[in-house]
Amino acid sequence: MFQELRDFLRVLEAAGELVRISEELSPLYEIGAAIRYADERGGPAVLCERVKGYDVPVVGNLLGTRRRLAIALGVAEARLKDAYWQGRQDPIRPRLVKDAPVQDVVIDRDVDILAAMPILTHHERDASPYMSSAFTVAKDPETGLRSMGLHRVQVKDQDTIGIFLATPPLSHFLTKAETRGQPLEIAIVSGAAPAAFFASCVSAPQGIDKFDLAGGFMGRPIELVKCRTVDLEVPAYAEFVLEGEIIPGRRETEGPFGESTGYYLTYDNPVGKIKAITHRKSPIYHALMPFTIHGEESVLTDLPVEVDLLLTLQAVVPGVQQVRSPSPLLLVVQIEKRSEDDAPKVIDALLPRPSSKLVIVVDTDVDVDDLSEVLWAVTTRAYLDRGLLLRSGLPGLIIDPSTTGGEITPDISYFITRTTKMGIDATKPLAERERLARIDLPPAVKQRVYELMARALRR
Repeated sequence: MFQELRDFLRVLEAAGELVRISEELSPLYEIGAAIRYADERGGPAVLCERVKGYDVPVVGNLLGTRRRLAIALGVAEARLKDAYWQGRQDPIRPRLVKDAPVQDVVIDRDVDILAAMPILTHHERDASPYMSSAFTVAKDPETGLRSMGLHRVQVKDQDTIGIFLATPPLSHFLTKAETRGQPLEIAIVSGAAPAAFFASCVSAPQGIDKFDLAGGFMGRPIELVKCRTVDLEVPAYAEFVLEGEIIPGRRETEGPFGESTGYYLTYDNPVGKIKAITHRKSPIYHALMPFTIHGEESVLTDLPVEVDLLLTLQAVVPGVQQVRSPSPLLLVVQIEKRSEDDAPKVIDALLPRPSSKLVIVVDTDVDVDDLSEVLWAVTTRAYLDRGLLLRSGLPGLIIDPSTTGGEITPDISYFITRTTKMGIDATKPLAERERLARIDLPPAVKQRVYELMARALRR
């Protein structure tokens, strides 16, 4: 349970979960390529020690496996879901401190973001360097409620940024601030405690301070310090903080940027000005490589989805056993089917979610962690004349390039597009369970011989 990134890195290295790269690499594409290589292969965290043009090392693929997330939260991997749920149920409020390592160095004159930080240009068509792993902190201008979220940040010039605020709570805060004609103060945090980084990715109900969730995940309060130029608090042991404000009513082209759905996307987005940069002595820059289907983005987003949706769906269909999100916009749900209405109920419960575009429902004898098994169920069990469900005009995600239109929902300021979605009932009809029984070995024989083979192959 780490207050600071560098302690976590030491533990990862001792556990064989971190590799050091001593070759000089550039923040222009090269470091991103190194991170992607490790991420796509389920490899270790990557610490690039020599960064061209900088004295600041870069670490990436930090939480690229559930094993490393479990280490970050101080639990065994098998207990990861329990730890996540416990942290959500028992949040712990942060503790404010007066002095903090993140303010060892304060730059509040002649601010130059790229002179201080080796921010990566990730993909060949990206418009400029982007912060893709820094979370943004802000407060509700009406209530003073604080929260944070992971939003892409484009560095436009020395002290100007573009920021993609399409989801609450920060989009909600910005709408309120602009209605009042006032700027929204922000603090952009890089290299915080891994539990805080994880908490920033979690979807939380309105009224929840995600620093409270971070404390719940850590089992103790996260320590915060007041910013120097804005009325916000940030993790005391973070590596970098950018303090500034979003200019009310101003929109400029932001992008293109290679998004998590695998496409370059450009929007007219809010613009911010950075007033100050604070950082630790000998700081480390934390990076994340977008669009790694089975890598860090999945670890950060899928676990909360799987746990939260499981409980929601079980209230609708008690036979729901597991939920998985093996790739963006796809959900696979395993059910112990009791009625022919069970799978359609699951599909209809999930498709209205903006991030659910394709939902596949399978039986308990299908391994939801193996997409080849899921597709086997689709091709051999789905009666497509009645098991293929299409729903038009449903809410979609703005980062899905196949959606159309766009509107800001007035209640939570969520930018919603519209699209057609699909559900597939790939479960066996109840009347045909015996005819569609999966071939297998006798259980006792399978267990004994498989154990024998496992021992033999370990020799």
